[in-house]
Amino acid sequence: MKNADEMTPPGLFRGARVRMSRLGRERHPRYGDREGIIVGRGSPSSWRVKFDERTTVQAIHRDYLEPAAQPVAASPQAAARRGPQRATPRP
Repeated sequence: MKNADEMTPPGLFRGARVRMSRLGRERHPRYGDREGIIVGRGSPSSWRVKFDERTTVQAIHRDYLEPAAQPVAASPQAAARRGPQRATPRP
């Protein structure tokens, strides 16, 4: 039998930006396309998520979450490809 960490979809970890999956939106339509940040574990099968524009943290089953697409500017790989930033704008 697998433990909870082996059954967790890749990309779900503390600090990850997530959104409701298709299954999650079907089961909980009022959450819609909300995105948030994982702030911890709930039970072995759930994550605690702080959704944007909400004040409370919600425990959500891992099958209802998926990694949210990160903007290119926010990814560390994109920053490394861009190289050092100029302090002054180009003329």
